[in-house]
Amino acid sequence: MEETVVLTRDAEGLLGQRAIELPVNVKLKRYRQEFRTRFCEGLLARRVLLAEGPTEYSAFPVACRRLAELNPENYQSLEALGICVVDADGETNVPGMAQLYKTLGKQTFAICDKQELASNKALIEAEVELLLMHDEKGSENLVLKGTTKVALERFAKQLGWPDDLDQKYFQFKDKPYEDFIEKYFKDTKGTGGLADFLAQCNETEIPEWLCEAAQKLKTACLPAPVAGSGPASPAQTGDDPEAGADGID
Repeated sequence: MEETVVLTRDAEGLLGQRAIELPVNVKLKRYRQEFRTRFCEGLLARRVLLAEGPTEYSAFPVACRRLAELNPENYQSLEALGICVVDADGETNVPGMAQLYKTLGKQTFAICDKQELASNKALIEAEVELLLMHDEKGSENLVLKGTTKVALERFAKQLGWPDDLDQKYFQFKDKPYEDFIEKYFKDTKGTGGLADFLAQCNETEIPEWLCEAAQKLKTACLPAPVAGSGPASPAQTGDDPEAGADGID
């Protein structure tokens, strides 16, 4: 860490540098082992979204990208906003990782399930500018309750079912698709099953909470419009990749 300096240019164009100091709950061993897979991209980004786990890490960016394709007036992808998504690998890891990026001058956000402990929610809120927390235990439940039957059936029909589900699917094909899709989402938690579903939804089929979360992030990232001003520049919107990245030396 002593050989790494994070460079940041502020809104006035002044270049500054910060040394990396790990919070007490981010161990040096973990930082070294997972530097390339979990930390490096966040050090280069201007904005960081800490995801509680692999489902949020893979599914939420896809939902934002899909919404931006369907309705670019109201939504922007996380890439366009200059947001790097980092998998915190567990809710208890979110506060420490958020603190790490916050102390480096990053605009920091978090997305997670309903927290079992109010104390952990308070720890996260203390370190992030915006906490996106839904009321379901598991993003799979959020999507199943917030989407439509038509979307679930369409997705189910195009799936290549795993062998264990394939037999059950044809044996009980008259039962609701939700029974099988729920198990499929949970079985593919680490391989993007939920993200694949969201990628084929239209705007009305994407859960309202995800739509609202995407809009909140866009509002938090973009400057408030000035009366009488023209369209925002690429640097303001985050569309310019050069404007959305800091540096590391």
